[in-house]
Amino acid sequence: MALATAALGAAITSIQAQASIVTYDFTVNVTQGSLAGQSYSGTFSYDDSTLKGTGVEKLGIEQGLTICMNYFGRNYTEASDRDYPKFPTLVFENGEINQLDFWVQPQNRVVWWNLPGWEVKLSKRQAGSDVANCQER
Repeated sequence: MALATAALGAAITSIQAQASIVTYDFTVNVTQGSLAGQSYSGTFSYDDSTLKGTGVEKLGIEQGLTICMNYFGRNYTEASDRDYPKFPTLVFENGEINQLDFWVQPQNRVVWWNLPGWEVKLSKRQAGSDVANCQER
């Protein structure tokens, strides 16, 4: 019994060691349209343990996706998404982030990530760095 318990403990430790929370800061600079000159910023984090790095993959709140975005002076979290809990989603293509599908407006959903006139800049945080607390105001 002790051997089985030790083996199970080692397996759990191995699984936990493989899971890694990844955090990115992002900035959206609007260069065209009625919002030209505006900038928005945010942070998202996810557990990368389920990603395979090939093809199109999506992560949502069930896979640990968390978001904080400041939009027009107000902070929004993943629970603020218009279609929560089905969205938001983070979409990868061959292991690279392709888009963050996060929409907080009441109108029909728009995938704004890197639309013409919407420049998204990502900056990956170092492992273990603190994630800013996002409280809705």
